Amino acid sequence: MRKRFILSIAILTNSNTVQSMSSVNNHSSKSATEERMNSPPAQTGDASAGEVDDDVVGDSNVVGGGAINEKPRYYRPTDNTTDSGSGFGKSSFDGWNPSSNLAHMLHALVGLERYPNYLGRFQYLSDIELLENALESRLSDVRRQRSEIIQRRKGIQQLVKRYTLSMTEFVGFNDDSPCALWRDHPILSPPQTWIELRDKKMLSDHAFRVAHLSTASMKKARNAKGDKSTKAGTSMSMRHESVALHPVRDIIDGKVQIHLRQSLLEEFVCQEMFDVYSFPLLTAEFCSLLRTTLRDLSTLAESDEFAHLQLGRRPIDLDTIGLGWITDLLFHMFIHPISRHLFATTEKLANHGGAVDNTAIESRILDWRQGYVAGYSAKPMERNGAQRNFLVPHTDDSEVTLNCCLGEESFVGGDVEFHGLRGTPEEGMLVGTARRPNVGTALLHSGRHLHSVSNVMSGDRYALIIWSRSWGNLRSSTCPCCWMNRRQDTTCICGKRWN
Repeated sequence: MRKRFILSIAILTNSNTVQSMSSVNNHSSKSATEERMNSPPAQTGDASAGEVDDDVVGDSNVVGGGAINEKPRYYRPTDNTTDSGSGFGKSSFDGWNPSSNLAHMLHALVGLERYPNYLGRFQYLSDIELLENALESRLSDVRRQRSEIIQRRKGIQQLVKRYTLSMTEFVGFNDDSPCALWRDHPILSPPQTWIELRDKKMLSDHAFRVAHLSTASMKKARNAKGDKSTKAGTSMSMRHESVALHPVRDIIDGKVQIHLRQSLLEEFVCQEMFDVYSFPLLTAEFCSLLRTTLRDLSTLAESDEFAHLQLGRRPIDLDTIGLGWITDLLFHMFIHPISRHLFATTEKLANHGGAVDNTAIESRILDWRQGYVAGYSAKPMERNGAQRNFLVPHTDDSEVTLNCCLGEESFVGGDVEFHGLRGTPEEGMLVGTARRPNVGTALLHSGRHLHSVSNVMSGDRYALIIWSRSWGNLRSSTCPCCWMNRRQDTTCICGKRWN
């Protein structure tokens, strides 16, 4: 088993953090899809990769089921013609088809990058035309999606504005409605100071204490280096000074990097199974507020004015509805600093694949994040923002994923099941189950750890998901294939040897 730098004692002894969560070792010979579907794996895809028959999974935009946001893939014999009606023509030789063959497209892109006269090697202009058409098609997809995103975000901004300013004019919304929480709780405005963050009752007491004391000690240590004559009696005033010099707003904006103290993390973080950790992150009150907000927005989005947005059909992105500060705060205050301890080496997040210096506050190993809320229900529907009943085995397009349970309090089922890390012998096997966590408890795991969500038997289950990536380090020197399969060597064509 590969070695991991883990916190020295407690990561693995604190059983109070997640009272209802347990892990089980079950190296089953069944594939991940067999565990999920209780049936033989579909012949059209690789079960361990979360690729299953489209008839089983269904359209990812259809309410219900357990589809992932990924197109269905099929094994089919190589065809030297494109799909009927594509207009891309026929290759001059058998097999060449960059419009439908991803490998061909990647080979062409690498060739264009490596060889100044790459296309001069092609004998027929028709083959170059096929490549040009394929690239134009991808560019057309980019432009189309960009245009759709702009229009959708404008529409959602109008939805949120209407919701916050004129809630009482809609049927079913009155002073007794949960919508009134918007007027009583300024969730759209990020906290500027530690006092405001505390008063919002967003973080659990333990999470707030870990972040606050770590930030204070950071500044205290820096001051001590500059003035070795500092007296013990001034430590409290320096702690207040650090809070003043490093306001929460600067942390949210990424201007100040947090270095969480190891001694505090040992009491805060609990290991559920290999590569999966948990800790109490949010208060039940804040989870209820966020959950209610998203439900109410989904309900309002069903009105004729906003029905075209189809807000309830997909997980709701927090940036889109003006709550990106929540993602930023959790990313900079917890995900990034904890990942420095737990994932820097095993997920190759350090510069040039080396070990991370945990004393170097300026060193960034993660530099991108996306936060959204996913809903699961025994009765999936758009109106409650819970689109799925379960989720098939899959990996995330992230280096590190945070999964925080938002509730409700009474749902049954919806366990997070883990099926092994890609690139390991356990890939595709059920290796552990994170059973129903307490509301506000977060799981932190490698994005390339195969995982699924079991059927929700009753009630609604909501989860705050944050994906984190390393564009500046890992993804700048690793091709998609090596990244997906977690290969860590020096021979990747995107590494220093070739790039």
